Amino acid sequence: MPENPAAVLPAHETAADGDPTMTGPRRLPLGHPEQLAGLRRVPQVEVLPDGALHPGDWELGPWVQDLDGRPTGAAATVAVDNLTAVTLHWAAREQIRSVVTTQLQVNVLRPLPAFDPEDPADRPRLRMRGVPLMHDALGGVARGRLVGDDGTVYVEATGWFQSVPDRSADGAETFVATAALPLEDEERASMAALTAVVPESVPVPRPGERPVVQQTAAPSLRFRPEPRLDNAGAMTHGGIQTMRAVLAAQAALPDRQDYEVQAVEVAFTRPGLGEQVALTRVRHAGRSLRIVEVDLVGLDVATGEPQVGRPSIQAQISFRAADRPRG
Repeated sequence: MPENPAAVLPAHETAADGDPTMTGPRRLPLGHPEQLAGLRRVPQVEVLPDGALHPGDWELGPWVQDLDGRPTGAAATVAVDNLTAVTLHWAAREQIRSVVTTQLQVNVLRPLPAFDPEDPADRPRLRMRGVPLMHDALGGVARGRLVGDDGTVYVEATGWFQSVPDRSADGAETFVATAALPLEDEERASMAALTAVVPESVPVPRPGERPVVQQTAAPSLRFRPEPRLDNAGAMTHGGIQTMRAVLAAQAALPDRQDYEVQAVEVAFTRPGLGEQVALTRVRHAGRSLRIVEVDLVGLDVATGEPQVGRPSIQAQISFRAADRPRG
């Protein structure tokens, strides 16, 4: 199970110098995956009047664009994974020191606010609002929402977490060094570029062709090993892996331009390491609803073949017929 670096230490404690990218008494940085995916800390974590926690914002930019250049709220998986973990830690700071994400459920409620992906000055932000639901010594669950200035909710999520022994994370030095890397070149990256998709593995869309319901999974998108996407445990960030599953599910639909992500449910079963490949299976291919299952697996070192039966995550992604014109 992937360790969430933002949850290793109590995230409600902010560095003394007010640096919003640093949290906790050991000054653990906001990870490079979170920064690349648009998560932005606020200088001071805020408890809102309704009791919700506001630890940061989600900034929109090219990194929210899918395989065909369309913005999607499903790109918020890194942000909501972090948000729900931070919220749980804030609520359970007397009981829990370290957690791993075990399950994440994300609902995309409406299209994201409009922005110009080519204009670095046009970067709308959605406020992150977290509410703890339950916690005990074994872990807990929290809900997160991404909300516009007018109160409109764009994405909501529920994260489940398991408590683990407090320990020094492997690869912490690399993680800290990577977190300090500049973002200038990568800020213009799409979801596919951000998640290290191998371009040759992306199928060309075939408008008007409905997908065939499958009995067995088939290899789909491939992803390069990319240390900058690791968490403090030297594993691929769970939110990044979830974004990979979303893109793989989209790639499984030949007529994908007519459908948009409705919901994502993912279970984290083992660490994600190195090069990965998505195994996809179309479960339902109706006119208004599509359902795709995705296992994200590593490659066998000796043979280079996908490690079938040993997924790092198991996901189900549902799509709804697009309710807006497609360019």
